Amino acid sequence: MRNKKLFAPSNIILLVILLIILATVVFISLSIREDNVQKKLSEGKSIALVFNITDKKNILFSEVFIYHPQTHRTAVIDIPVNYGSLIKSLSRVDRLDVLYKKGKPDQYIKKIEAESGLSIPFYLDFELEEFKSCVDLLGGLDFVIGTPVIRHETLSDTVLLPGGRHRLDGDKVMEYIINEELNSADSELASSRQKLIQTFVSALGAQKDLLLKKEVFPTLYKNIDTNMSQLDLKSFLAEMAKADCPRMIFHRVLGDKKIVDDKVMLFPYYNGNLLREGLKQIVEALGNTNVLEGSNINIEILNGTSVGGLANRTSATYRSFGYNVTTVGNAESGDVETTLIIGHRNDMAIIERVAKVIKCRNISTENGAEGTITIILGKDFDGRQCK
Repeated sequence: MRNKKLFAPSNIILLVILLIILATVVFISLSIREDNVQKKLSEGKSIALVFNITDKKNILFSEVFIYHPQTHRTAVIDIPVNYGSLIKSLSRVDRLDVLYKKGKPDQYIKKIEAESGLSIPFYLDFELEEFKSCVDLLGGLDFVIGTPVIRHETLSDTVLLPGGRHRLDGDKVMEYIINEELNSADSELASSRQKLIQTFVSALGAQKDLLLKKEVFPTLYKNIDTNMSQLDLKSFLAEMAKADCPRMIFHRVLGDKKIVDDKVMLFPYYNGNLLREGLKQIVEALGNTNVLEGSNINIEILNGTSVGGLANRTSATYRSFGYNVTTVGNAESGDVETTLIIGHRNDMAIIERVAKVIKCRNISTENGAEGTITIILGKDFDGRQCK
């Protein structure tokens, strides 16, 4: 009788439930102990994560940070939250930020992956107050303030942040962020966001030993909404101590602003293909010890055709790839048949990268200035690439 009761259906069901619970606990325990960041780093490829800054659970901005574990090179890509595209789950064209949910950014990040062509396994979300606390843990952040930040009041003006180099505490950094979000033009705003992340990541690496102390780390971790485990974050901090932040590559999305359903949206050039191609080149550059970043190259673009504005439009293409276009104008002749790219013979690897952007096969080298490349657009150039 006892054996029959032991194997009663209700007892068997209870046993199965207990086994499932035990297996789940074991799985979670093992997952927590697994260092996913270190696992990614051991593959020797670039890894990406997204920094999201929010205010009252609304997304303010997102920056994708890319790091290569072998060269220690870094890049930051500004992702505009008003990025316009087809949102399949909503069956309409809308802004990227409609997908963001505080605490559940998975769909938002998947859309960034789809548009950028990047794999982004990790995220770090900060409410402004949380970011403020993290900045204070770091002992502040170093900033160079160009234009003083002033609060305009009824009877007088209050200077919140004077111009010059300063070490800003958490409160001041919040004021800096809010002022930039409210008052900066798009290009300046992208730059200030990227410099903020550059400064923050650099500080994480510099203060790694402090942050990893057992009395400090829990405070840092509780102020970050992340899919990283504590072990993951510790590995990330240790790696950031090696990161080459001073030479960080900055990249932003270029496109046309349009109003759709009373919403301002930024539609990327060439349906986002330009963005994906640019990021692909950046990822390749991060892992290549022999290639200089595009920001170190001065490019001159000359229109050798009768098509008006061709050099200007091409300059936007190169700037979106992170290159520094210093001169835009007309060539001596407006009847150039074939596009030509000219540079110093010592810059051949860089010239080939520049040529690859527009699929140009006509390259010439001379004894001009190193780090300067001239592009003369010809009739074979259709506005995006050479035929």
